[in-house]
Amino acid sequence: MRKTLSMILVAAVASGLALTSCVDESSIPDRVIVVGSGLAGHAAAYSALESGATVLWIEKNAELGGSTAIATGTFSAAGTELQKAKGISDSVELFKEDLNRIGKGKADQELLGLYATKAAEVWEWFVAHGLQPSPQSPLIDPMHSPYSIARTYTPAKNSAAEYCKVLLAEMARYEDRLTVMKSTAATELIAYRGRVVGVKTSGEGGTKDQYGKAVILATGGFGSNFDMIAKRLPKYAQLRSVTMPHASGDGIWMAEKVGAQLVHMDYLVGYFGAIAEEGTKRTGFGSLTSGFAERWKGDVWLSLEGKRFVDEDGFDEDPRETALDAIPEQTAVIVFDQAAIDRNGGKLPIRNFQQWLEKGYGVKKADSMEDLAKAFGLPVDAVMKTVAQVNENAASGRDPQFGKADNYPLSTPPYYGVKSYGTIFMTQGGIKTNARLEAVSTSGAVIPGLYAAGEVQGTAQWGGLGYAGGSGNTPPLVFGFEAGRNAAALTVEK
Repeated sequence: MRKTLSMILVAAVASGLALTSCVDESSIPDRVIVVGSGLAGHAAAYSALESGATVLWIEKNAELGGSTAIATGTFSAAGTELQKAKGISDSVELFKEDLNRIGKGKADQELLGLYATKAAEVWEWFVAHGLQPSPQSPLIDPMHSPYSIARTYTPAKNSAAEYCKVLLAEMARYEDRLTVMKSTAATELIAYRGRVVGVKTSGEGGTKDQYGKAVILATGGFGSNFDMIAKRLPKYAQLRSVTMPHASGDGIWMAEKVGAQLVHMDYLVGYFGAIAEEGTKRTGFGSLTSGFAERWKGDVWLSLEGKRFVDEDGFDEDPRETALDAIPEQTAVIVFDQAAIDRNGGKLPIRNFQQWLEKGYGVKKADSMEDLAKAFGLPVDAVMKTVAQVNENAASGRDPQFGKADNYPLSTPPYYGVKSYGTIFMTQGGIKTNARLEAVSTSGAVIPGLYAAGEVQGTAQWGGLGYAGGSGNTPPLVFGFEAGRNAAALTVEK
């Protein structure tokens, strides 16, 4: 549906949009402005161009790509040609059921439905335009709470940047209608006559107002904005983050200032987990401790109270993340003995184990469990009581508390511990949108001319309260395509 100015003004009055009066209406060009260049930004820019729009693309970093520089390429969809070729029966309804199970039914059902319905179409578009799938696709992703059916895919080179390469190649056909501004930050939205008409920018050439008929915010989440996390979600102030330094949530706060409604800002899922350097909350994928659950047997996870809190070996990540959310500071100490190392062929489940041990911060070693507990500042009596129960479980072959299948004693020195922090992969709160990807105000009305796509929406809107395989890549691409098309179709009568 194409929107006219009269429709826009009615919506603007309902939204209570803050207005700027000093805008030269003749300076507002018929173009779409895309802010941010991760997956959603790439998809939105391409889709708007493909739909006939002129596009101004703004990126605050020196290079395009956003967080795709560090993200894997997992993508999830139901009913694809690859599934059919391998005899896998799947449907959008089953996909939606899995997403709601993993997300605990907390997602916006219209957005979840759009994501699940459009995912296969978007995947097939990439394959048709040159993306090479991995031979293993589709698979059940072991890194997150598993789907009931193999519906997760990766490019042959497992990187999210592969999607950007395809989109950039396709955008080359429209270079006469595309202007790209890198090393340029969008600092504020500009509103005029009841609609968003541009952004204020700051870059090497100074500050400038950029105008257009629509603005698409694709600026990502705020996983590296520790000040804002501490202010708005103090419970999660101890979480570490693998997100890139630029993940500061700029678009979220800009939208809030013009009256956008923010949703799910009280929730942050801490992935289990990662070591972090002393004095910083930033960590990297090489410091993840999730390998304990995937590959090891015999490790015991203790809360800062010195107690077990979950089945350490369960296949599903979600119970661990839920349990992590309930313990002090979302922080655990993973303990094991020499027998566990020997049992696992001498292999250790984290990278650079010896280097961490030498630093004496994230990894510690002791000749007794008492000394190990003291080294991490854990309550010794509680730890020793827990260890006694672990050894009893090993003797009986059963875990009455958490149902762990393989129980081994903690009794062979030396003993080791790894301090593991809940870790941010994505942020769950962000700008509320409708299924057209239009931003919604605090009054519930559409904010005319403003769209949002990707993590800037908050992942809980499409995925609820949990991590589903591929949910960091698929929805930003699906919603980026939709936002670009819808923004391009916007008609503004002057």
